[in-house]
Amino acid sequence: MPITEVQLPFWFGVFLVLTGISTLLDWIHDERLKRADECYQNPNLEIYEFVSSMGFELTVSVIIVLNCVIIGWEASVAEGEFAGLFNICEHMFTLIFFLEWVLRVIAFGMVWIFEWVNMADTVLVFGTGVFLKWVAEPMGMELGSFRIITTLRALRLARLARAVRLFPAFKEMWILIHGLTTSAIPLLWTLVIAFCVLYVFAIAATELIGRSPDFKDNEDAQMMFGNFLRSMFTMVQLITMDTYSDTIIRPMMHIQPFLAIFFVMFIMVGVFIVMNLVTAIIVENAFSIVKEDVESQAKEAETKKRSELKMLSELFMEIDLDGSGELTKDELFASLKNKKVKQMLDLLEMKVVELTETWEVLDDGDGLLTIKEFTDGIRRMKGEAKAKDVADVIKKLKVTDRKHLELQAQAAHYSDTLHALERDAEEMANDTLQVVGLFKEMYHRLDSYIAKGEKEDRTRVREMDKLAKLAAAADDEEEEEDIESEYDDEDEEDAN
Repeated sequence: MPITEVQLPFWFGVFLVLTGISTLLDWIHDERLKRADECYQNPNLEIYEFVSSMGFELTVSVIIVLNCVIIGWEASVAEGEFAGLFNICEHMFTLIFFLEWVLRVIAFGMVWIFEWVNMADTVLVFGTGVFLKWVAEPMGMELGSFRIITTLRALRLARLARAVRLFPAFKEMWILIHGLTTSAIPLLWTLVIAFCVLYVFAIAATELIGRSPDFKDNEDAQMMFGNFLRSMFTMVQLITMDTYSDTIIRPMMHIQPFLAIFFVMFIMVGVFIVMNLVTAIIVENAFSIVKEDVESQAKEAETKKRSELKMLSELFMEIDLDGSGELTKDELFASLKNKKVKQMLDLLEMKVVELTETWEVLDDGDGLLTIKEFTDGIRRMKGEAKAKDVADVIKKLKVTDRKHLELQAQAAHYSDTLHALERDAEEMANDTLQVVGLFKEMYHRLDSYIAKGEKEDRTRVREMDKLAKLAAAADDEEEEEDIESEYDDEDEEDAN
């Protein structure tokens, strides 16, 4: 975890502001954000790639192991023997580790130092090498026992364990190292509990054995339980089960048999409970680390995927000159001359030929690529084709062939169904034509019947009109005869 992310108390924050250290912390934060940007261009890219390579880490680890072997060899021989050789080797290792530190600072910047792991690495390089060998020794200081701290360089191998943790062959090693580091606090409290158990039983053993009249003249009993410190050390020996039966318990039980209860209780509490508790804590932490490691790898993969998609989207927008949201072939090939596009391809660890092949693979004939087609295509084309990739392609081809056969069978079934529907449609059309013919015949007959009825009605109306006129004419004649008869009667009366 970076130093700048540690939660600090308020008073300490005020102290940092007054001393100007807060300015340094702000610079560290800004520098880290700048280097975390996907488009950040490392000014020392070649050194960065060299230092970040696994070969560099393995080489440094081998040198650290070789240094530890030589330190062990120096401790095994008589003092002063091969002194010149060991002195030259120490200067060489100090120089190599110093140059390694300088390369890491150049590659990752000065901000690299302000992380706990890197800070500890810096202290080991300068404290166990540069200061002792190139400062203290030329000044005539007597190093003597200070040389023992050079063995702490072996702790720098933890960096290698972290670097190779994703390799299956080193997975168990990383789990053990990580489990040991993460179990530090639980183990500390376990040791506190163990110390309390040892403390109580040591006092009891001193009273029961060391100060007992039965063991007053027993040299072995007094040597092991004569006072509190001796009892404490004996309890430690018992908790490790180191020759506890024949040299400690049985001689005491021979004098006082009831002590068997005391020792059995101690073994049950100290060994079966406390020590197994330590084992359980380490195992539980190991399982938790395995789970967290899997989750962290998944998160790293997801983060890397999002970062790549973001950079590919920015690359697409850079290539899409007209801003239409679709990429043409001319725009793609024209972008290959763009310096920014080349820098993005370098960050994505891609070659120009891969970008060119993307068009040939993804173009479906319409001459355009959308942003989704472009980003997905680039991500699929990154990396080398491995055996599992080929097997996956073969499997997908087999599935595609099977689906194709199924679709072909379904298409044949649909074709037969369509032909049957066509025949039914033709029969329905013929039946419809016959019904239409019947309706036409009915229409013509009804029309003829209506015309005939209308003609008969007209004839009947004319005859009725004629009869009406004849009746009217007859009535007129009768009326004239009546008038004439009246005139005749009047004439007769006048004549009389």
